[in-house]
Amino acid sequence: MTLDKNLLQRLVEQKIRISSLQIQNKKFAVEQSEITFSNVPVNRPTTRGGVYFSDTTAYKAKILIHDLSISKFLSQAMLGPNTEFADIQLIPESESVVISANLTNYVQKSSGIELNLTITDTLSK
Repeated sequence: MTLDKNLLQRLVEQKIRISSLQIQNKKFAVEQSEITFSNVPVNRPTTRGGVYFSDTTAYKAKILIHDLSISKFLSQAMLGPNTEFADIQLIPESESVVISANLTNYVQKSSGIELNLTITDTLSK
């Protein structure tokens, strides 16, 4: 896995929108998106729960999807009942890159489903 921090920083600064999200080979249109760089609630880099590595800072994405059919894929995408994160890919508008992310939580609202993800990898197309 390689995380292109320069690319992600450019996406943050230029507020480039995520146009679609793919989970388990199903693509969903993204209505709103935001990528940020923020602190993670750990004191030092650590392996969390013996399952995945967490640094003290991370790139994160907040995504809003109107298509409620995504909900059947979400319980399989998070840790908890599962021992691994499902592969979620974010496709930015006007960029030739695919961003991989882990779903940390989601909330169903009247406007759709809001996903909070931690970015784990970037891959040029």
